[in-house]
Amino acid sequence: MKLTIVGLVFIGAILTSAIDNTDVHAQVIPDGSLKTAVTGSNHYRITEGSRVGNNLFHSFSQFSIPSNGSAVFNNVAEIQNIFSRVTGGHISHIDGLIQANGNANFFLLNPAGIIFGQSASLNIGGSFVGTTANSIKFSDGKEFSLTSPNDSNLLSINVPIGLQFGSNPREIQVQGTGNNLTSSNLVFGFYRSSSPTGGLQVGTPATLALIGGDIIIPGGILTAPQGSITLGSIGQNNTSAVVGMQTTPQGWKFNYEQISVFGDINLSQAALLDASSGGAITLTGRNISLANGSLALIQNRGSNTAGDIQVNASGLLSLIGLSANRQVRSGLENQTLSNGNAGNIQIKAADIQIIGSAGILSRSFSTGITGKIDINVTNHIQLREVAENVNGSSIIGTLVFGSGNAGDIQVKANQITLLSGGNINSSSLGLGNGGNLMVDVADTISIAGVNPLTQSASSIGSVSFSRGNSGSVVVNASQLRLRDRGRVTTGGFAQGNAGSVVVNTTESIDISDALSVIDSSIDILPAVTRANFRLPDVPSGNAGSVTIDTKNLRISNQGQVSVRNDGLENAGVLKIRANNIQLFNNGSIAALTKAGEGGNINLQTQNLTLQQDSFISATSGGKGNSGNITIDSAIILGRGNSDIIANASQGRGGNINIITQGIIGLEFRNTLSPRTDSTNDITASSEFNVNGQVEINNIGVDPNSALVELAANLADSSQQIASGCTDNSGSSFVATGRGGIPQNPNQEVRSDRSWSDIRDISAFHAKQPAQALIPKSPQTLVQATGWHRHAQGKVELVAISSITSNPLPLNCTAISQR
Repeated sequence: MKLTIVGLVFIGAILTSAIDNTDVHAQVIPDGSLKTAVTGSNHYRITEGSRVGNNLFHSFSQFSIPSNGSAVFNNVAEIQNIFSRVTGGHISHIDGLIQANGNANFFLLNPAGIIFGQSASLNIGGSFVGTTANSIKFSDGKEFSLTSPNDSNLLSINVPIGLQFGSNPREIQVQGTGNNLTSSNLVFGFYRSSSPTGGLQVGTPATLALIGGDIIIPGGILTAPQGSITLGSIGQNNTSAVVGMQTTPQGWKFNYEQISVFGDINLSQAALLDASSGGAITLTGRNISLANGSLALIQNRGSNTAGDIQVNASGLLSLIGLSANRQVRSGLENQTLSNGNAGNIQIKAADIQIIGSAGILSRSFSTGITGKIDINVTNHIQLREVAENVNGSSIIGTLVFGSGNAGDIQVKANQITLLSGGNINSSSLGLGNGGNLMVDVADTISIAGVNPLTQSASSIGSVSFSRGNSGSVVVNASQLRLRDRGRVTTGGFAQGNAGSVVVNTTESIDISDALSVIDSSIDILPAVTRANFRLPDVPSGNAGSVTIDTKNLRISNQGQVSVRNDGLENAGVLKIRANNIQLFNNGSIAALTKAGEGGNINLQTQNLTLQQDSFISATSGGKGNSGNITIDSAIILGRGNSDIIANASQGRGGNINIITQGIIGLEFRNTLSPRTDSTNDITASSEFNVNGQVEINNIGVDPNSALVELAANLADSSQQIASGCTDNSGSSFVATGRGGIPQNPNQEVRSDRSWSDIRDISAFHAKQPAQALIPKSPQTLVQATGWHRHAQGKVELVAISSITSNPLPLNCTAISQR
């Protein structure tokens, strides 16, 4: 029989009625296994129970509280822990108040599941632990269990040490209307609450923990001032696995060493986890999601250091979007508003995606320093998309607005993708310094795109908007790809100095279009931006250095690697070591200043190619001296108006030192306009001062060095041959051996002529008698007194008493007579 849409609606109505009926008939009923007594209706008063030491045990067949109802545990003040279990197999629907006396910790155990409605609240002096575990284990081996509800001998005087789960833990829900936080600005403003937000809240300090199957929090609010909030989601097939417990000054701490499979945690509709005034937050699960302005927040308003935010996701950590009022980011944030330091943010996950202006942030608005951010991801980190009409991009960052310093950021992943203005950033907007960035990626980093509203670029970087210095940036990867204004950068816009940039890749760096850069720079922002940030018209900080080590560096389409200072001070040092450096279509390597000393450029490579208006430049536009350029490359090629420049205006031109085996296309020219000249120039000129020196050391072999210039006119060969001697008596010509001349001039040279040795080899076999080696008497040297020519016509110096007169003339006849 077919199931019609009308039938589905009818069944849905029945199910809704059943749920409503459960809520209407919510009640607290003891199961009789212990001495628990319950009185009242809607407002329940719970007494008696089984006490063992300072532990009090209750057992219920049902435990549900209607809206505006309550369950008040009337325990004596000495009780430290109240353990309540639900054995009837019904979900606990709690939409009212749970209250206990004194500072007792309260444990609610229901393996069937727990749902906290929008009106649910707690009045607990100690910690609250809601769990769908099967039992609570104690240090003496006893167990408060659902499987043995009637065994009172299992009740323990000791503290609990763990929660034991079955094979299929049920979910825990916390429903609510969402947070009412506001901020003046997503980047610069801190969060304020206009009124109490309600929800579940524990005492100070204490732990609010929900540990079960999937944890679902649509608009729910959890608050633990100066304490800790813990969410733990346990997956299926963890039979008999135990979540460990131990006490801390803030309540309880849990470990998941025995859990192999985790469930999901989902916060939506502006849900809030608030452990302000120095607390801590821990989320442990498989896929963990915070969406629609849902936030894990710690605000430190005291003088002590706040706790950490820790996230452990065996799957995906997903942070998505903004709140309905567009003033709250979805994400994780640790702030300090006083002299106390903010805590750290520590994340382990398989993947992370941060979408729609969500973020992971640690910010300081006063004298306290921000915490560190430490992210370790097995696979991929993505930051992308911007919420409509907001100035904040998706971000991982530490920011300071006061005198406190920003903490460092360390990110490890297999791959990172930053799009649409997404950035990893540690910056100073006050007196404090920005933090250092360490990004370590096994495979590829891809950075591209801008925030469509603010035009801020996707980047890994650290910048300073005030007196504080920016931090340094270190990037390690297999490949780095920058396009559509993607940046790896440090910078300054006021008095602060820019930090250094170090990029190491095992394979390649590709900077492929306009305004995509690796740089350290001091920049002058537009007048409107300077007014908004109260920036000086001309910045006074120093640019930092840039160091690159890679196999292949390709810069094209106006991409750039640079150290630059548009303010009053100096540029940094730029060092590149690569097997191949290729610059195409206005690609550039530059160290530029407008007033200060130009930066130096040092390139070490096997092959350097400049084509299509590309250039290497270390220039100064003001009174400063140009920087020096040192290039050590086996081959250097320049084509299409590509230049190597170390020019200056009022200062001295820089020195250019090139060591190469071959330079093709580029030539030295003393020109002040190499970029407008159509030639490929090497120049170190100064407009109003001393030119620099250009030295090119060609250590290769010059192919022309072995060539001999031939005479232009041919010589007369008839005048170059001397006449031979006419005496040919006794002369003979013998041709022997293999090959050679044929016996008859008319015959061809044959290769089968046999070789024969006509020597008498018997003489070589004669054995000579041994002879004694007697030293010869030394001869007395006699001074030469004359000379003569011997039979071969050479001159000899001789000692003679007299010189023979009338020597024979030197001719063929005379020679034959001698």
